[in-house]
Amino acid sequence: MESRTTFAQLITNRGRVQIPIIQRDYAQGRVEQKDVRNDFLRALHDALSWPPDDARLPLDLDFVYGNDVSGAFQPLDGQQRLTTLFLLHWYLAWVDGKLDDFRARFVSDGRSRFGYEVRPSSKDFVDEMAGFDPGPFQLEIDLAALIKDQQWYVRAWQYDQTVRSALDMLGAMHVEFGQSSNLYERLIDPENPAVCFQLLDLEDFTLTDELYIKMNARGKPLTPFETFKARFEQHLTVNFAGLELPQCCGEPVGKFFATRMDREWSDFFWRYRDKQTATFDVAIMNLLRVLIIVTRDPERGTITDVELAELRGAMPSTFTAFNERGWLDRGLVTALVSLFECWSGQDRDLPTYLPDDCPFDLSATFRQIISDPSRLTFQDLAIFAGYVQFVTAAQGNLDESAFGDWMRVVFNLGVNTDYNGSDDLRRSFAGLADMRPGLAGINSFLLQSGVSIGGFLGSQVREERVKAHLIGLGDGWPQRITAAERHDYLKGQIGFLLLFAGFDLGAPNHEPVPPASAEAHDAIEAFDHYFACVRQMLEDLAEAGDVGRAWELALISVGDILLEAGRNSALPSFKEGQGSWKRLLRVAAAGDPQGDVLKGLWDRLSDPADAKEALTEIIETEWDDEPWRRVIITTPAIIKYCRERLIRFDDERGIYPLKRSQMNGAHVELYTYAAYAAVNEAGGLKSLTMEYYETFSAEEPSLGLNCTIGGKKYEFLLMSRQDYENFDLWLHQPKSPATPVAALLVEQGFAIDGGFLSKALERHELRSAILDLDAAFVHVVAQKVA
Repeated sequence: MESRTTFAQLITNRGRVQIPIIQRDYAQGRVEQKDVRNDFLRALHDALSWPPDDARLPLDLDFVYGNDVSGAFQPLDGQQRLTTLFLLHWYLAWVDGKLDDFRARFVSDGRSRFGYEVRPSSKDFVDEMAGFDPGPFQLEIDLAALIKDQQWYVRAWQYDQTVRSALDMLGAMHVEFGQSSNLYERLIDPENPAVCFQLLDLEDFTLTDELYIKMNARGKPLTPFETFKARFEQHLTVNFAGLELPQCCGEPVGKFFATRMDREWSDFFWRYRDKQTATFDVAIMNLLRVLIIVTRDPERGTITDVELAELRGAMPSTFTAFNERGWLDRGLVTALVSLFECWSGQDRDLPTYLPDDCPFDLSATFRQIISDPSRLTFQDLAIFAGYVQFVTAAQGNLDESAFGDWMRVVFNLGVNTDYNGSDDLRRSFAGLADMRPGLAGINSFLLQSGVSIGGFLGSQVREERVKAHLIGLGDGWPQRITAAERHDYLKGQIGFLLLFAGFDLGAPNHEPVPPASAEAHDAIEAFDHYFACVRQMLEDLAEAGDVGRAWELALISVGDILLEAGRNSALPSFKEGQGSWKRLLRVAAAGDPQGDVLKGLWDRLSDPADAKEALTEIIETEWDDEPWRRVIITTPAIIKYCRERLIRFDDERGIYPLKRSQMNGAHVELYTYAAYAAVNEAGGLKSLTMEYYETFSAEEPSLGLNCTIGGKKYEFLLMSRQDYENFDLWLHQPKSPATPVAALLVEQGFAIDGGFLSKALERHELRSAILDLDAAFVHVVAQKVA
């Protein structure tokens, strides 16, 4: 039997209320529950202060489940709320000088009619509090200290969690209600109750363990959602009385929310409960925070940086916090009802109503939302906003085909747009608003002339328009586009394939030109070839084996594929950022020179699945007038040195492979380091030892050659003159070498320059100069010249 009642009526009707031993300690007053506790007290205070005929009354504290055992009503769910109400009755009776009335209602034979079986100390404390009279109310009294100073207070009670929480709650009540009066009569008024709950007597029900856990989970320390739910229901009843949603079937949205939240929606979220606490409250509140973010109206300024930081941070999830910021608006309410109705009432864990080939993984996004929404990227939020927008607009009538088309486009736009800050996210929210006319048929919408969609990467928008046209033509294009888009790495970005196949993708200043049917048919073979090439290339590159390296070196052989990365140039890699393969494919779709290199290589391959021989031939035979590319191809150590795959091209100095990303980090000079690596790879030197000196500043890196003759150390340095082509090999120490050594160096082409013996070299002479000097010194070192 279910009925609305007040705490005082429950005591009157049942005689005694006893918290059973199987329940937890009272925890609602805990310090760590401060925000939730104070929010709850504020809600109680508001309700008691409103006029008896206020439409917002009564404040409904939801269900209290239980049954009668040994002459006392034992709640299985509701312990925390009932304990708080007991303490509030005592406190307000003391404030209003009504403790005699309180004792007449709640004390019998010297014992409290509301009690605890959890442990003896809790039971005794509640009995003592029920009969305690502190004297006339005084605001300046430290109530907790006063109680602890009483003779009946046992010092050992400080170790009882229920007692500590009760004292903390009384202290909080003293702060919240201490300056109010005449609220006790409102609290016990049976005719126009200010605060009530729904009593569900389970006497006639058979309780399974799971049902008990499920009900009792909500009787633990009051969670943010329990408080939020009660106040949100009132909010809906008062502020959205006229809101008509198809899902509600004519029922007021406040009542619909309350009914569904306690039944179908709870059943859905029960699957995602915390296994340790057996509650799903955190999951719902996390979802609510994300829904607030994605339902802000772009036309009203959408969401601010401060609000975004609060919702993605540690701001308490309370009704007051959300309501004061105006977040509990029509958009949020409509989306919440729409999503919860969409997901609940199904046997499946999370019904998506999306086609199996849809790229958007709702399950993964949903689990991230309910577990840790702070880790959602701006891309995730933009894509989820598109999902919410469609479900909300559908009003319970979801068309799976239209939904799948919509989410394919939203996913492609979101995942291929770069988000460098919150402004980019806000622009995407506005872009989704631009797309609203296309909810029923996004492909048809994209085909309309003059369609403008902001907030996403412009080239991706234009690409989607071309693909929409090809999908409409049929002829196998829908299947081809889907297969290419679903590639794990491409993720919807296939503009380079379309461009290489001969389609006009447009540009910022002009719309793409839709191909004729015959033109599209003729492009099929080329599209299939290029897709086979990129699929095989990415697979081989990911394996990082010989074939993958062959693809990379063949590209470098054909042309310059380096990508601009700030002041540096990047060799493409799978690391996200300016130097990624994905960016290379993007700039290829834009018609940049790197795309010509890529297409040029693929055009030479007849069978990309068996391309190693063809790639090797290209590497060995392709030569041009950019020697740095040949050096990189023939010197694997250079790519290995570049941990971030970055190279600095300095027009005034030279070319510098970087170990990190800046010149104030370790770096080497390309050609001297290549000579060093080549000599090492060939087996090293016979008379000299070799060491490369990388630098961390503007000082030029150098290659050192050392030996000891006659007990004296000789050190040569090889370094660039910082003009790309000319280098110096010079005797760094000693300045005055032994006569035989000096004579030998003169024979090797050394001459005095600036007080040092040095030899001018061109780029192609570096390796031979090192080997010649090493060979010349073999006899000198052996003779131990003085």
